[in-house]
Amino acid sequence: MSPTMSPLVPRAAVPAMRPFDVLYPELARSEARALHVFNYAGVQSGTYAFRELYCDAPRCDCRRVLLQLYHVQSRQLVATINYAFEPAKPPFEDEPQIMLDPLNPQGDEAFALLELFEEMIASDRDYHDRLVRHYALWKRVVDDPSHPDHAKVRTEAHDDPSFHPAFPRQEPLRRAGPKVGANALCPCGSGKKFKRCCRT
Repeated sequence: MSPTMSPLVPRAAVPAMRPFDVLYPELARSEARALHVFNYAGVQSGTYAFRELYCDAPRCDCRRVLLQLYHVQSRQLVATINYAFEPAKPPFEDEPQIMLDPLNPQGDEAFALLELFEEMIASDRDYHDRLVRHYALWKRVVDDPSHPDHAKVRTEAHDDPSFHPAFPRQEPLRRAGPKVGANALCPCGSGKKFKRCCRT
């Protein structure tokens, strides 16, 4: 067991960052962002696609996004950027608003891509606003156990019992009749053994 994991907390209850496209595949595709890079020091030329990940913890208002950058031509994940929508407030004012995520591996180009992202987000308020809007859509599902998509981003191992209604107890399935043995005659009346008939 990891030293950071309490034996009383199920692993699935630990908050995680999950891809936006799990809930909104069409919107993620239509509003995807990409960087087209040519002749930038420290960065391989080509297209870098962004994938957004948001927090799955109910009632958490972290107001941040993880952005995974994929180099499209090589199909490689090359950087993961942690972007908070606003600068940190006390007592966390030393935490940067934009940084390479320390919990994810980073490629050789990560620092240069971080610089490119900082330049892009500083000059593109529409993209910032889009990320905030996506965050709000995501958190609406995470915070509402009655939402039909809630179970896509949370599991039964909630740390808060008020979220259990999202996972109603399933009654076990019961056979209508006795179990048919594999070598018994098939109940459909074909004259064949069950394993050679309807069982297949």
